[in-house]
Amino acid sequence: MKKQIHKRLPKDFVKDVIRTFCQEKISREQASEFLGLSKAQLYRWREKYLVLRKEGKEFKLYNREAKPTRSFDPDVEKFFHEELYYITRCEGRFKNKFNFSFLAEQAEKKFARPFLRNSIRRFALRHDYYHQDPKEKKKVRIRFETPGPGFLFQHDTSHHIWLPLTNSFSDLILTKDDYSRKVVGRKLVEKETSFFHLLAARKTVEDYTLPLAYYVDEHSIFRFVKHKGIHVTYTVGEDEGKIQFKRALESLGIGVIYAHSPEAKGKIEKQFDYFQRRLPFLCEKHKVVKISEAEKILDELISFYNEKHVHEETHETPNERYKKGIREGKGRLRPLSEEIDLDYVFSIHYQRKVKKDATISFGGERWKVGKFPKDTVTVCFIPKKKIMIFKDKQKLREYHL
Repeated sequence: MKKQIHKRLPKDFVKDVIRTFCQEKISREQASEFLGLSKAQLYRWREKYLVLRKEGKEFKLYNREAKPTRSFDPDVEKFFHEELYYITRCEGRFKNKFNFSFLAEQAEKKFARPFLRNSIRRFALRHDYYHQDPKEKKKVRIRFETPGPGFLFQHDTSHHIWLPLTNSFSDLILTKDDYSRKVVGRKLVEKETSFFHLLAARKTVEDYTLPLAYYVDEHSIFRFVKHKGIHVTYTVGEDEGKIQFKRALESLGIGVIYAHSPEAKGKIEKQFDYFQRRLPFLCEKHKVVKISEAEKILDELISFYNEKHVHEETHETPNERYKKGIREGKGRLRPLSEEIDLDYVFSIHYQRKVKKDATISFGGERWKVGKFPKDTVTVCFIPKKKIMIFKDKQKLREYHL
C-alpha cells in the first residue's frame, strides 16, 4: 500500500505538477505517474487546487486545523493533570473511575476546541494515571428510525444515586425526541410520582408543542396494571391505578406506546448511561447535596449534549438534526391550542360523589361544590398549589392551598 501523498512528496512538487496539468502542459497520464495517483485521485486533487486558488487560500496536502487536537498546550496539560489527579486521589465512589469521553467534553467547554478521548487516554497512560483497558460494553438493540422530529418522544425514569454525598437514590425523569436524540424534557426528584411525570410532560409540551406519541415502559404510573391472585384481582400502582399520565396525554391527542423491555427503549437507556457517567461525578466533585443544585449541573450537561455531542449513528448533533428535520418538512409536532386548560390536563384527577349538602370529601376535609348533589364530579389536584372541582369539564370551584 502506498504512503499518503504528503509522506511521499514535497508540497511544492505536488502543487507544480497539478498546476502544470491544469495548464495542459502535461498529460493526465504523466501527472498521474509523477504523483503516483489514479485518475480519480488526480482529478480530486485538481479540484481541490482550483477551489483553493479561487478562494485565495494556501494549497495544503492535508488539513490538521479541522481535526481535534492531539497535542496539548501547557495550560491544557495542567488541566488534565488536575482532573486525572483528582480521579486517582479522591475518596468518593468515583476514585479511579475514568471516563475519557466526559473529560474530552469538559476540556472542550473550558478551551473551546474539540479533543479526542483516545488522546486523553494515551495522556493518562503516559503519565501513569491509568493502567487498564476499558471493557467493551454490550450494545443495546437499535430500533427503527422514526421519520422526523416530534413523531415519537421517549420518556422514562432512572433510579440511581445521582447525588453520591447523600448516599441515597433519587429519580431522573427524561424525555427524548427519538428522531434527533435531543433531550426535550427533564426533572430530577427524590422519588418519582405520577405528578412529577405530569410536570415533566407539561414543561415539554409547553416548550416543544405536541408530539404524535410517547414511548414509555410498563411502569404502573404509565399503565393500568392488574395482578391476579387466587381469589381476587387487585390493582397495584401509583394513585390506585388511575393512570394520570396516560389520561393527560391522550386528552391532548398524544398516543401512548408501551415498550416491553429495557432493550426496546435503547435510545433513552443509552441516554441515562451518558448522564450516569457524568452527573454523579460532578455532584460529588462540587460537594452538591441539594437536588436544586444538581439540576443546574444537569442543565449544563443537557445543553452540551444537545449542542455539541455528535451522535455516532447520525453523525450530527441532536440540535442540528432536530432543526434540519424541521427545515426539511419532516417535523410531526402539532400546535398547542391556547384554549387548552393545562392546569386541568396536568393535574391529578380523582372522582368524588357529591353529598346531599353539596360538598365532597377530599384529603380528609370537606369542600363545597354548591350543586349537583349525589352526582359524580372530578377533583383536579395540583399538590401544594390548588384544588379544582369540575363537572363535565366545567369548572365549578377552585381552592388555593
